[in-house]
Amino acid sequence: MVAKTILLTPSKRVQQRFARLRPKTASTQAEMDSLLSHAGKETLWISADGKTMLKLLKSIHWPTKRLGRAVLLHGSTLDTIATLGKCFDPVVFASSGGFLPPDELTEVLVARNRNDLFIGGTVDFASETVTLWRGNLDSLVVPFAAFPPSGDRIAPDFRRFAVSDYGNTVCLGKYEAATDAILYEFDPEYRRRQSKRRLASDRSFGASVRRLRKQRGLRREDFAPLSSKTIARIEQGKVKSVRPKTLSAIAKVLTVAPEEIKTY
Repeated sequence: MVAKTILLTPSKRVQQRFARLRPKTASTQAEMDSLLSHAGKETLWISADGKTMLKLLKSIHWPTKRLGRAVLLHGSTLDTIATLGKCFDPVVFASSGGFLPPDELTEVLVARNRNDLFIGGTVDFASETVTLWRGNLDSLVVPFAAFPPSGDRIAPDFRRFAVSDYGNTVCLGKYEAATDAILYEFDPEYRRRQSKRRLASDRSFGASVRRLRKQRGLRREDFAPLSSKTIARIEQGKVKSVRPKTLSAIAKVLTVAPEEIKTY
């Protein structure tokens, strides 16, 4: 369950949408002074209103202790974010429209598997990366190259970033990428956890090849000069011993080291 939550907004409508978190709300000077005195590193601050957040910053007596974690559901300047970083860790912010809707955001923040769901993110065109925020407020940086055109030739539109489906899908225009596929590719710890579950039911080399092939969005025909029939037989466990040359060819197409295939 999320630790004590403070919601910064004067809006009753917004307060209702975050009611499941049972937050304390603050918009007046008196409310902020009271809450600041009791805040700690586990406190979650959700700012739904930029003016109220600035009022909070002006209420702080500097230097200050760590006041908890902050989620900014509104735009903010880099200067303000830098200031927030002096008293909140982390400071979570997103591109315009880059957060889940409040109802879905609330569900993810209290979900048992919130570590494995995304709540929002930002797109940096200069470095060609996407920073994704997880439900536990950890971040994951993913390169643009992680989003190749889909099988039906839909290309990602990084100007239209969004997270949907209760944190299970990253949308880039009409392009969609599954959260679990992104985590599997870029979070070794997540991959290890998933691999343990899958290996419990299927420990074969062929199963690892099949999982990794699907993860890469490849067809069996993509392993030429190896035939699709050969790949199928390997995936089905009909080949007891894979030759080193064949193993190297498969690993090259899958873009992993031969010895890493069994870890997938």
